[in-house]
Amino acid sequence: MPDLLLSNRPGFTPMIARLVGMMEYARATTLQAVQGLSVEELDLIPPEFGNSAGMLLEHFAAVEAYYQHATFDHPADPETLLDPRWLPGLDLGTRGREAIRGRPLRHYLTQLAEVRAETLRRFAVHDDAWLDEPLALWSTTGNRHFMWFHVFEDELNHRGQIRLIHKFIPRLRTRGLLGAGFEALSDGVGLRCTVVQEGGPADLAGLRVGDVVLDYDGLDMTGTLYDEVPLVQAAGVTSRFRVQREGGVHDLTVTRGARPG
Repeated sequence: MPDLLLSNRPGFTPMIARLVGMMEYARATTLQAVQGLSVEELDLIPPEFGNSAGMLLEHFAAVEAYYQHATFDHPADPETLLDPRWLPGLDLGTRGREAIRGRPLRHYLTQLAEVRAETLRRFAVHDDAWLDEPLALWSTTGNRHFMWFHVFEDELNHRGQIRLIHKFIPRLRTRGLLGAGFEALSDGVGLRCTVVQEGGPADLAGLRVGDVVLDYDGLDMTGTLYDEVPLVQAAGVTSRFRVQREGGVHDLTVTRGARPG
């Protein structure tokens, strides 16, 4: 869960710090929407949809890279400085559909993280006066604050499309109840149980808060990003957990129940 307190943070001036907080929350909701998607699910373009989830993830990275140039470098045409690899994701459409496919989730996660790290690095050497400086934008006048608002506003808008795509992915259309919550161990890798619902499927199967998951449905958790783990499955689907806790290693099977209502 990202920090919900929009306040000062080390390394940034006050207004930039709050902007970073908003961007981090938006990104957390995006990662939640794509957690565990397979290559096939990332490439899926449902009928009457123009984009796949993978295309939209590429778009988020491309838009942020574009506005890095627009705000930090400020050329007359930021696209002239943009690495050509971002153009299919920036434009989407036919070009995006042809170029952006066949890529695993880690590809997109890595791109998003690298672009965001560069944004934060460059934010750190600027101040609130820079953020508020009036600039020409969209045939009128804006400022860098609006431009970076637009970066995550665009992401939230398209994240809604990703959530609609869920309706065409069987395991996400009828989500089963696992009755447990998890977090990454460190640096986004691994899986630790943080919540077990009393009387729920995970509780009845013997899962406990604090359990470190070593293997989930054949995935070695020591080398798997938390965001890559397909925890959500349909009701009735059984998952295998190998967990470590005081007393040793335990193998558990959890069958998801139907959600109330």
